[in-house]
Amino acid sequence: MSASRSPRNGTGSSAVERVYAHVAEAIITGAVGASSLLTEGEVAETLGISRTPVREAFLALEAHGLLTLFPKKGAVVTALDDVETAELLQVRIMFETTAVALHSMRLGADHAVDDDLAALILLQEEAARTGDLLAFARADHRFHARVVDESRNRVIDDFYTQLGPRLKRLLHRAATRDPGSLEHFITEHRALAGYLRAGDAPGYEAALRRHVRHGCQRPLES
Repeated sequence: MSASRSPRNGTGSSAVERVYAHVAEAIITGAVGASSLLTEGEVAETLGISRTPVREAFLALEAHGLLTLFPKKGAVVTALDDVETAELLQVRIMFETTAVALHSMRLGADHAVDDDLAALILLQEEAARTGDLLAFARADHRFHARVVDESRNRVIDDFYTQLGPRLKRLLHRAATRDPGSLEHFITEHRALAGYLRAGDAPGYEAALRRHVRHGCQRPLES
């Protein structure tokens, strides 16, 4: 599934992934707004499946910060406020700058990340050209997640994966509010990739903080 690691494996896992992807996309794009109530029965009926995979998908969505579950009532879509926005971006900066510092110590060993980031920037360019904000948000998150991968630390990777759906939601809101900012995001991503390639961890951190200020850290409506 696009927004997280898969829920528990086992019977019906593909149905769980289908529910997760359907609901996560609706929340990330704002098709289902903050404070909306979702019920297992309604989602099951919409997708033509039983309630069991819906229940498991709801648990995963709650774990990833998109839903709050209320037993016997349903699930409420979480709000994305300025406090959470600031906290999410603080964590992203911390993980990313740590990864870049570790990568800079391994210069010459592996430059596969350069090709990966270039490919993700191309995906963002195509998404910007076609106006596909969801594809842009996904590629944006994959760009930053690929940088975090350079920490080579599975604990950091797991934590960052957990934040993925909320970060995609944040970026999608920012892009929706100002579609003209997409080219600016892409330009800044090229700069970030350049600092990573050069092994310039302080330069990367400074550019990342500017990137955050210019983009997602403006007040957002929930």
